[in-house]
Amino acid sequence: MSRQQQNPIPQGPPAEEPTTDPAQRRQAARAVASAARDAEDCARLLDALGLRATDGLDTDTPRHRRRAG
Repeated sequence: MSRQQQNPIPQGPPAEEPTTDPAQRRQAARAVASAARDAEDCARLLDALGLRATDGLDTDTPRHRRRAG
């Protein structure tokens, strides 16, 4: 028996299939943004994780109703 047959590599879902719900994506994007050094670092980290900056937005609250600062 070959070594590969003894220790098969586990296969996860394909990268293009989202495995998180919108609330999890929002939380993850915000966590990345809070830990990033600057906007460029944030963009690079989000891209590496397959997230977008818009994932961090609260889409339940209309924009004109959000509190400022």
